Amino acid sequence: MQEASQGSKKAFKDLYSYACSGNAEAQYYLALYYKGVGQDSDYAYWMNKSKDNGYDAAQNSPIPESKPEETEETSKIESDDSLKKLLMKFSFSGRINRTEYIISVIICVILVFVVANVEDSVLRRILGLVIDVFLWSQCARRLHDFGASGWYVLIPVVSWIFAAFPKGDKGENEYGKAPK
Repeated sequence: MQEASQGSKKAFKDLYSYACSGNAEAQYYLALYYKGVGQDSDYAYWMNKSKDNGYDAAQNSPIPESKPEETEETSKIESDDSLKKLLMKFSFSGRINRTEYIISVIICVILVFVVANVEDSVLRRILGLVIDVFLWSQCARRLHDFGASGWYVLIPVVSWIFAAFPKGDKGENEYGKAPK
């Protein structure tokens, strides 16, 4: 065990092969090795194996809760969360702070210059519409931050400039919780 914990590959391979063959003592020491290197799920696996095989020292050892392994379904859920975050940028509900609003405006200005160089007129119009909806939603959410109606976004330049200056309401208002 000490040789394996000190980095001897041969000793680790031997310990691992003994543990895989059902040697409860080897399973216990392999569990301790994994605990030492911070791999709690492997520690729990080998400690349970050792307990199942009746190794006395393993019977009183605590086993940490194992973290669920990532499956295709959990990675799909995480990608759905990313999609939800992206789509939330186009939502007209909720609140955003001044910094996020100003960054959004700067991004839109840059994107307008990029889209202006697109040769296909249909694609340019579609991208322009996407940028407009994004800017309107960000402006409406910024207006919500200091208690104004999002409908003021229909007053084009005035609302965009006005949204950049006032401080937002502290705490919760009628449009939701305060942004971070």
